Amino acid sequence: MTALHASPETAKSVTKDAPTGLPFGVSPWLEAACGDYAIKALSVLSLIGLWYIAAARLPATIMPPPHTVVEVLWQEMMSGPIWTHVLVTLRRIAIAFSLAMSVSLMLGFAMGMFRAAERFFEVWVLTAMIVPSLVLILTIYMVVGLNDMAATIGAALPVIPIVTINIWESIKSVDTKLIDMAKVYRAEKMRIIRSVITPQIAPTLFASARFGLGLVWKTVLFVELLGRSDGIGYQIQFYYQLFNMSGVLAHALLFLIIMLILEIGILGRFERRFFHWRPAARRL
Repeated sequence: MTALHASPETAKSVTKDAPTGLPFGVSPWLEAACGDYAIKALSVLSLIGLWYIAAARLPATIMPPPHTVVEVLWQEMMSGPIWTHVLVTLRRIAIAFSLAMSVSLMLGFAMGMFRAAERFFEVWVLTAMIVPSLVLILTIYMVVGLNDMAATIGAALPVIPIVTINIWESIKSVDTKLIDMAKVYRAEKMRIIRSVITPQIAPTLFASARFGLGLVWKTVLFVELLGRSDGIGYQIQFYYQLFNMSGVLAHALLFLIIMLILEIGILGRFERRFFHWRPAARRL
Protein backbone atom coordinates (compact mmCIF):
# COMPACT_ATOMS: atom_id res chain seq x y z
CA MET A 1 0.00 0.00 0.00
CA THR A 2 1.45 3.38 -1.02
CA ALA A 3 2.06 5.82 1.80
CA LEU A 4 0.01 8.97 1.56
CA HIS A 5 2.35 11.06 3.72
CA ALA A 6 6.11 11.26 3.37
CA SER A 7 8.36 11.24 6.40
CA PRO A 8 9.78 14.56 7.65
CA GLU A 9 13.26 13.53 6.47
CA THR A 10 11.99 12.78 2.97
CA ALA A 11 10.04 16.05 2.79
CA LYS A 12 13.11 17.99 3.90
CA SER A 13 15.26 16.30 1.27
CA VAL A 14 12.74 16.95 -1.48
CA THR A 15 12.41 20.58 -0.45
CA LYS A 16 16.18 21.01 -0.40
CA ASP A 17 16.72 19.42 -3.79
CA ALA A 18 13.74 21.02 -5.52
CA PRO A 19 14.73 23.86 -7.86
CA THR A 20 13.61 27.32 -6.91
CA GLY A 21 11.46 28.46 -9.76
CA LEU A 22 11.77 31.87 -11.32
CA PRO A 23 8.91 34.04 -12.52
CA PHE A 24 7.59 33.78 -16.05
CA GLY A 25 8.94 30.26 -16.48
CA VAL A 26 12.64 31.11 -16.46
CA SER A 27 14.69 28.01 -15.69
CA PRO A 28 17.03 27.82 -12.67
CA TRP A 29 20.16 27.37 -14.78
CA LEU A 30 19.58 30.83 -16.24
CA GLU A 31 19.56 32.32 -12.75
CA ALA A 32 22.92 30.66 -12.03
CA ALA A 33 24.41 31.82 -15.35
CA CYS A 34 23.04 35.36 -15.27
CA GLY A 35 24.08 37.05 -12.07
CA ASP A 36 23.65 40.69 -11.25
CA TYR A 37 26.66 41.74 -13.32
CA ALA A 38 25.52 39.75 -16.34
CA ILE A 39 22.08 41.33 -16.22
CA LYS A 40 23.58 44.81 -15.92
CA ALA A 41 25.91 44.06 -18.83
CA LEU A 42 22.91 42.95 -20.87
CA SER A 43 21.16 46.19 -20.00
CA VAL A 44 24.15 48.24 -21.19
CA LEU A 45 24.38 46.24 -24.41
CA SER A 46 20.70 46.79 -25.09
CA LEU A 47 21.16 50.56 -24.71
CA ILE A 48 24.12 50.47 -27.10
CA GLY A 49 22.04 48.43 -29.53
CA LEU A 50 19.24 51.00 -29.41
CA TRP A 51 21.83 53.71 -30.02
CA TYR A 52 23.10 51.89 -33.12
CA ILE A 53 19.53 51.49 -34.39
CA ALA A 54 18.87 55.21 -33.96
CA ALA A 55 22.19 56.04 -35.66
CA ALA A 56 21.28 53.80 -38.60
CA ARG A 57 17.96 55.59 -39.13
CA LEU A 58 19.22 59.17 -38.67
CA PRO A 59 21.99 61.15 -40.40
CA ALA A 60 25.43 60.88 -38.82
CA THR A 61 25.47 64.64 -38.21
CA ILE A 62 22.42 64.26 -35.94
CA MET A 63 23.00 60.88 -34.33
CA PRO A 64 26.57 59.59 -34.72
CA PRO A 65 27.11 55.89 -33.89
CA PRO A 66 28.68 54.91 -30.57
CA HIS A 67 32.09 53.99 -32.01
CA THR A 68 32.41 57.45 -33.57
CA VAL A 69 31.56 59.14 -30.28
CA VAL A 70 34.07 56.95 -28.45
CA GLU A 71 36.78 57.92 -30.95
CA VAL A 72 36.06 61.62 -30.41
CA LEU A 73 36.03 61.12 -26.65
CA TRP A 74 39.38 59.32 -26.76
CA GLN A 75 40.93 62.17 -28.73
CA GLU A 76 39.56 64.70 -26.24
CA MET A 77 40.85 62.67 -23.31
CA MET A 78 44.32 62.44 -24.85
CA SER A 79 44.47 66.16 -25.62
CA GLY A 80 43.96 67.06 -21.95
CA PRO A 81 41.65 70.13 -21.64
CA ILE A 82 38.54 68.03 -21.11
CA TRP A 83 39.80 66.94 -17.69
CA THR A 84 40.01 70.57 -16.57
CA HIS A 85 36.34 71.02 -17.41
CA VAL A 86 35.47 67.76 -15.65
CA LEU A 87 37.19 68.88 -12.44
CA VAL A 88 35.44 72.26 -12.55
CA THR A 89 32.05 70.60 -12.93
CA LEU A 90 32.74 68.04 -10.19
CA ARG A 91 33.75 70.83 -7.81
CA ARG A 92 30.50 72.69 -8.49
CA ILE A 93 28.52 69.49 -8.01
CA ALA A 94 30.20 68.80 -4.66
CA ILE A 95 29.51 72.32 -3.34
CA ALA A 96 25.95 72.48 -4.68
CA PHE A 97 25.14 69.01 -3.34
CA SER A 98 26.52 69.85 0.11
CA LEU A 99 24.52 73.07 0.20
CA ALA A 100 21.31 71.43 -0.99
CA MET A 101 21.54 68.52 1.47
CA SER A 102 22.42 70.76 4.43
CA VAL A 103 19.45 73.07 3.86
CA SER A 104 17.12 70.15 3.08
CA LEU A 105 18.10 68.32 6.27
CA MET A 106 17.48 71.39 8.42
CA LEU A 107 14.16 72.19 6.78
CA GLY A 108 13.02 68.56 6.67
CA PHE A 109 13.78 67.90 10.33
CA ALA A 110 12.27 71.22 11.43
CA MET A 111 9.06 70.63 9.47
CA GLY A 112 8.80 67.06 10.65
CA MET A 113 9.47 67.80 14.31
CA PHE A 114 7.68 71.12 14.91
CA ARG A 115 4.17 71.92 13.75
CA ALA A 116 4.87 75.67 13.69
CA ALA A 117 7.85 75.17 11.37
CA GLU A 118 5.77 72.89 9.15
CA ARG A 119 3.05 75.51 8.76
CA PHE A 120 5.55 78.32 8.18
CA PHE A 121 7.90 76.64 5.68
CA GLU A 122 5.33 74.55 3.80
CA VAL A 123 4.38 77.48 1.55
CA TRP A 124 8.05 78.26 0.94
CA VAL A 125 8.89 74.69 -0.04
CA LEU A 126 5.86 74.23 -2.28
CA THR A 127 6.45 77.57 -3.98
CA ALA A 128 10.11 76.75 -4.67
CA MET A 129 9.08 73.37 -6.07
CA ILE A 130 6.39 74.83 -8.35
CA VAL A 131 8.48 77.69 -9.77
CA PRO A 132 10.36 76.47 -12.88
CA SER A 133 14.05 75.80 -12.35
CA LEU A 134 14.93 78.09 -15.26
CA VAL A 135 13.26 81.04 -13.51
CA LEU A 136 15.14 80.32 -10.27
CA ILE A 137 18.50 80.02 -12.01
CA LEU A 138 18.05 83.19 -14.09
CA THR A 139 16.91 85.10 -11.01
CA ILE A 140 20.01 84.01 -9.09
CA TYR A 141 22.24 85.03 -12.00
CA MET A 142 20.58 88.47 -12.13
CA VAL A 143 20.84 89.03 -8.38
CA VAL A 144 24.27 87.55 -7.60
CA GLY A 145 25.95 87.92 -10.99
CA LEU A 146 27.55 85.60 -13.52
CA ASN A 147 30.01 83.93 -11.17
CA ASP A 148 30.65 80.59 -9.49
CA MET A 149 28.68 81.52 -6.38
CA ALA A 150 25.59 82.15 -8.46
CA ALA A 151 26.15 78.91 -10.38
CA THR A 152 26.39 76.93 -7.14
CA ILE A 153 23.33 78.52 -5.55
CA GLY A 154 21.39 78.22 -8.79
CA ALA A 155 22.22 74.50 -9.03
CA ALA A 156 21.30 73.80 -5.40
CA LEU A 157 18.10 75.83 -5.12
CA PRO A 158 15.85 73.74 -7.43
CA VAL A 159 16.90 70.55 -5.61
CA ILE A 160 16.23 71.76 -2.05
CA PRO A 161 12.40 71.61 -2.05
CA ILE A 162 12.27 68.13 -3.60
CA VAL A 163 14.71 66.59 -1.12
CA THR A 164 13.11 68.51 1.75
CA ILE A 165 9.72 66.98 1.02
CA ASN A 166 11.23 63.48 1.01
CA ILE A 167 12.87 64.03 4.40
CA TRP A 168 9.81 65.76 5.81
CA GLU A 169 7.47 62.93 4.82
CA SER A 170 9.86 60.27 6.13
CA ILE A 171 10.00 61.96 9.54
CA LYS A 172 6.21 62.14 9.65
CA SER A 173 6.08 58.36 9.15
CA VAL A 174 8.31 57.65 12.17
CA ASP A 175 6.81 55.37 14.83
CA THR A 176 5.43 57.85 17.37
CA LYS A 177 5.19 55.16 20.07
CA LEU A 178 8.96 55.03 20.27
CA ILE A 179 9.10 58.81 20.59
CA ASP A 180 6.50 58.73 23.37
CA MET A 181 8.47 56.05 25.17
CA ALA A 182 11.64 58.16 24.91
CA LYS A 183 9.76 61.11 26.37
CA VAL A 184 8.57 58.94 29.28
CA TYR A 185 12.22 58.24 30.05
CA ARG A 186 12.81 62.02 29.86
CA ALA A 187 15.15 61.86 26.88
CA GLU A 188 16.28 65.21 25.56
CA LYS A 189 15.12 66.47 22.18
CA MET A 190 18.51 65.96 20.53
CA ARG A 191 18.78 62.48 22.02
CA ILE A 192 15.39 61.58 20.53
CA ILE A 193 16.46 62.88 17.14
CA ARG A 194 19.80 61.06 17.26
CA SER A 195 18.73 57.73 18.79
CA VAL A 196 15.06 57.30 17.84
CA ILE A 197 14.24 59.24 14.69
CA THR A 198 17.49 59.08 12.71
CA PRO A 199 17.82 55.24 12.71
CA GLN A 200 14.28 54.91 11.39
CA ILE A 201 14.75 57.37 8.53
CA ALA A 202 18.40 56.53 7.71
CA PRO A 203 17.51 54.48 4.59
CA THR A 204 15.25 57.28 3.36
CA LEU A 205 17.97 59.85 4.03
CA PHE A 206 20.46 57.85 2.00
CA ALA A 207 17.95 57.41 -0.83
CA SER A 208 17.25 61.15 -0.75
CA ALA A 209 20.99 61.85 -0.96
CA ARG A 210 21.36 59.64 -4.04
CA PHE A 211 18.28 61.22 -5.59
CA GLY A 212 19.57 64.71 -4.78
CA LEU A 213 22.97 63.96 -6.30
CA GLY A 214 21.30 62.91 -9.55
CA LEU A 215 19.30 66.12 -9.65
CA VAL A 216 22.27 68.33 -8.75
CA TRP A 217 24.56 67.13 -11.51
CA LYS A 218 21.86 67.68 -14.13
CA THR A 219 21.19 71.17 -12.75
CA VAL A 220 24.90 72.02 -12.68
CA LEU A 221 25.23 71.19 -16.37
CA PHE A 222 22.22 73.39 -17.10
CA VAL A 223 23.64 76.24 -15.02
CA GLU A 224 26.98 76.00 -16.83
CA LEU A 225 25.22 76.01 -20.16
CA LEU A 226 23.38 79.21 -19.27
CA GLY A 227 26.03 81.37 -17.67
CA ARG A 228 29.53 79.92 -17.29
CA SER A 229 32.58 79.81 -19.55
CA ASP A 230 33.95 76.49 -18.32
CA GLY A 231 32.73 73.08 -17.27
CA ILE A 232 31.11 70.18 -19.11
CA GLY A 233 27.86 72.08 -19.57
CA TYR A 234 29.69 74.90 -21.33
CA GLN A 235 31.53 72.43 -23.55
CA ILE A 236 28.25 70.78 -24.54
CA GLN A 237 26.83 74.16 -25.49
CA PHE A 238 30.02 75.04 -27.40
CA TYR A 239 29.89 71.92 -29.56
CA TYR A 240 26.14 72.27 -30.02
CA GLN A 241 26.62 75.75 -31.47
CA LEU A 242 29.09 74.22 -33.92
CA PHE A 243 26.46 71.55 -34.74
CA ASN A 244 29.01 68.93 -33.72
CA MET A 245 26.89 66.19 -32.14
CA SER A 246 29.88 63.90 -31.80
CA GLY A 247 31.50 66.44 -29.46
CA VAL A 248 28.23 66.96 -27.57
CA LEU A 249 27.70 63.24 -27.00
CA ALA A 250 31.38 62.61 -26.22
CA HIS A 251 31.38 65.09 -23.34
CA ALA A 252 28.00 63.87 -22.11
CA LEU A 253 29.19 60.25 -22.28
CA LEU A 254 32.34 60.91 -20.26
CA PHE A 255 30.45 62.65 -17.51
CA LEU A 256 27.76 59.97 -17.55
CA ILE A 257 30.42 57.30 -16.98
CA ILE A 258 31.94 59.28 -14.09
CA MET A 259 28.56 59.76 -12.40
CA LEU A 260 27.65 56.09 -12.88
CA ILE A 261 30.91 55.08 -11.20
CA LEU A 262 30.14 57.46 -8.34
CA GLU A 263 26.52 56.34 -8.04
CA ILE A 264 26.86 52.57 -8.46
CA GLY A 265 30.47 51.92 -7.51
CA ILE A 266 30.67 54.15 -4.43
CA LEU A 267 27.22 55.13 -3.15
CA GLY A 268 25.78 51.72 -4.02
CA ARG A 269 28.51 49.98 -2.01
CA PHE A 270 27.93 52.28 0.94
CA GLU A 271 24.23 51.50 0.88
CA ARG A 272 24.82 47.74 0.81
CA ARG A 273 27.39 48.02 3.60
CA PHE A 274 25.42 50.20 6.02
CA PHE A 275 21.96 48.75 5.34
CA HIS A 276 22.79 45.07 4.90
CA TRP A 277 20.45 44.32 7.80
CA ARG A 278 17.40 45.13 5.69
CA PRO A 279 15.57 42.10 4.29
CA ALA A 280 15.92 41.50 0.57
CA ALA A 281 13.04 42.61 -1.61
CA ARG A 282 10.48 39.92 -2.28
CA ARG A 283 10.64 38.48 -5.77
CA LEU A 284 7.57 38.38 -7.94
